[in-house]
Amino acid sequence: MKKIKLEILGLSSSQSQTGSFALVLGESEGNRRLPIIIGMFEAQAIAIEIEKIIPNRPMSHDLFKAFANSFHFTVEEIVISDLKEGVFLQKLFVLMV
Repeated sequence: MKKIKLEILGLSSSQSQTGSFALVLGESEGNRRLPIIIGMFEAQAIAIEIEKIIPNRPMSHDLFKAFANSFHFTVEEIVISDLKEGVFLQKLFVLMV
């Protein structure tokens, strides 16, 4: 299986599903785009990180980040491994530091 490196190109409200957002990923070395429909809370968390905003309270994913830091590992790679019933499935690869 050939891996294709993707980066976040943008985040916008979804034209197809009310109350949802489209996270647009693009090839680092190419022209193809992959829109992924996500919920409002996921979009908010991504936007906060992109804009480097510091929320007034920890968010749910901050627990995972604190856990990773406590056990000295970092996320090395995320691979979209499957698509089932319109849901992208992924595998996280971590590196122990």
